[in-house]
Amino acid sequence: MRLVLDGETGEPNVVDTGVQQGSPAAPILFVTYLSGIFEEVEWAATGVSELSFVDDIGWWAEGKNAAEVANKLLQAAAASIEWEGKNSIAFDHGKTEAAIFWSKTRKCAQTKAKVRVGAKEVRFNQAATRWLGVWLDSQLTLKEHHATRL
Repeated sequence: MRLVLDGETGEPNVVDTGVQQGSPAAPILFVTYLSGIFEEVEWAATGVSELSFVDDIGWWAEGKNAAEVANKLLQAAAASIEWEGKNSIAFDHGKTEAAIFWSKTRKCAQTKAKVRVGAKEVRFNQAATRWLGVWLDSQLTLKEHHATRL
């Protein structure tokens, strides 16, 4: 293994042990390892930002319509996959979801826009999407969350 810090690559070192499952150090090391993806994607996909919690990453983009948002997220997905390949990490593309949120004053018909993530085509969820234990509907009313959780 080689440590890369601020663009400087260190000498190779043999790693003969890992971090125990459940170790308090594991999430810190994981986030440190994953930290490079955020800058990479935000540089490659203009107008895309990240929101993450440990190993759950959300890319979000604003746009005038679903097609514009889908295009930005497509760029983010491509940059994520490129970073994944360069850094010997594997994301579970099968868990990928896409959600679209609209202001209450700007109602939107159900969108047919989709985002390609690797070989998978991901449609925007028409119902609520669960993220970090919260059910988010397209108008952000939290009605689905209240119905599910209360």
